[in-house]
Amino acid sequence: MEWKTIPALSNQAIHLVERIFEENHDITIFSDNIAQPLSAQVASLDLARKTLILRVFCPAGNIEDYLPNGLISFDLEKNSRDDSPLLLCFEKLQATHERIYSSLFEIRCTLADTLLITVKPGGVRVPFLLGMSASVTLDVYTDSLTINARLCNLSLGGCRLQVPLEKSMPLTIHQQIPNIHIQFPNGESFRAKGSIRNMRPFGSGRYMAVGIRFIDLDRETRQRLLYFITESEAELARRMGMENRRVGISPLYLTTSHARKSVNSSNKRNMLPPMAHAIKEVARQQHIILHYLKNERPFPEDILYDGADSLLHLVESDRHQFLYTLRYIGDEVTWVRHSVRVAALLGDILLPQPGLIGDAREAVAGILLHAMGKPLLVNEQLPTLDTNLRSSQKERLKHHVRALRQQLHRVGWHPGPVLSCIIDDINERLDGSGYPAGKAGEALSKLVRTASVIKIVDTLTHARNGRPALSPLDAYRWVYGNKGYDRQCLNRYVRRYGLYPIGSLVKYSGGFLAWVMRLDREGSPDQVRVVKNLAFLDSKLDTILADKDIQQIGKLEAVVDPANFQL
Repeated sequence: MEWKTIPALSNQAIHLVERIFEENHDITIFSDNIAQPLSAQVASLDLARKTLILRVFCPAGNIEDYLPNGLISFDLEKNSRDDSPLLLCFEKLQATHERIYSSLFEIRCTLADTLLITVKPGGVRVPFLLGMSASVTLDVYTDSLTINARLCNLSLGGCRLQVPLEKSMPLTIHQQIPNIHIQFPNGESFRAKGSIRNMRPFGSGRYMAVGIRFIDLDRETRQRLLYFITESEAELARRMGMENRRVGISPLYLTTSHARKSVNSSNKRNMLPPMAHAIKEVARQQHIILHYLKNERPFPEDILYDGADSLLHLVESDRHQFLYTLRYIGDEVTWVRHSVRVAALLGDILLPQPGLIGDAREAVAGILLHAMGKPLLVNEQLPTLDTNLRSSQKERLKHHVRALRQQLHRVGWHPGPVLSCIIDDINERLDGSGYPAGKAGEALSKLVRTASVIKIVDTLTHARNGRPALSPLDAYRWVYGNKGYDRQCLNRYVRRYGLYPIGSLVKYSGGFLAWVMRLDREGSPDQVRVVKNLAFLDSKLDTILADKDIQQIGKLEAVVDPANFQL
């Protein structure tokens, strides 16, 4: 089949890129050789010469590593108020660079004729732009795990998907996908088997770009796929405003009455306070580190320590605000929320202690890395970590330390003694009942004993595997009665955070729920953010009360689980 419209479409694509660049957008330069991407800004765009100039700050000065063989690849993310962000990938454009000042560079990119649409051996690859969309369902494990995604482009050879970062945990390069179901707005769809040929973080947001190759296509499925590609190419040309194209919208993109409009969660994140953005970035980095470990790519040491440094800097800059802001990671997947909270509180406890402050950076990094062991074990027998686990699955998870150690060995990264101590010993217990080595007593350092108390309190105060969350008081009682934990470390924890920790949700006798923002010397809340009146469940409040004004909402009753009130 002849694709005569491609040159015209490609020329029109350059004008489309100009329109996108004129609106709010983020540009992220990436390289297969380096884990940390670079943020860039458009300095100029010359349509006549098809030249784009990017301005980028590269702290390490190694800009050549981002332009292998004189080629640059970058993602463009454009946020929309009403829909999911538009994510475009520009791959292997010819580029040269010039140092402007110190670590500031300008990169001159040549916009090829195949800027958005390329013709490959498998046929044309059509990008989904200008509101074009198709939903994708991946059956990762037959009858046990399904992931939803969005279609970024489509060709006879395969497709690229936009997968939420938190959903990408079970995916690895070369993995076979038994069923890929792509559905268009009018309800038409097709199914195929596939293999993941590449995946990487998409832009600077919370998505993974997953490239899939279709396999074992029969003739009927191939013909149906060709129809979808032809219709999509024609629809893209129509939306670009090209002449001599059909006037009407493609039947594929006529929305059915039951179709639901997607919610742009990125807009909710944009409303977060600045410190919450920083903490959310540490959570995002956890997914990135796991991706590199699972796919046996060079270990992203810079990203790990950047997360540790961020948490320590935040707690030093404004401790009360930091502890309060930690509540914003409550919507993260369990293993990420747990790791970031424990790392943050460990840093908060270590910094005031002269004997331990020197180990704070390594210890916090150790907590962040320790969390990777369990998601590394996810497979068809253990498809998720967030449901009620069977006994055999819980037993499997006890091997997470060994799994992490093996993976670190495969990627050739060897942590230092403090970080290693956290990874190896945080699940050990004073009475020898822990794992993986059954260490006991003096074999466990003060640092490990401190971290273990923080970890178990966080575990107990959050619901898990069908067990409801305990109040801080009940959690303290449980830990105090367990011989595996250091009571001195527990007492220090209780004195520092009290019965109503900053960032916890509390209920008052007047029927109001409020977030604790600050404590007085006795450990009682003296500043709260009131968010709900239980007499009016559908309404929301946002009122800060302090000191005596708190009496307006009644007497303090208890710490409650935010999940029970959809908060």
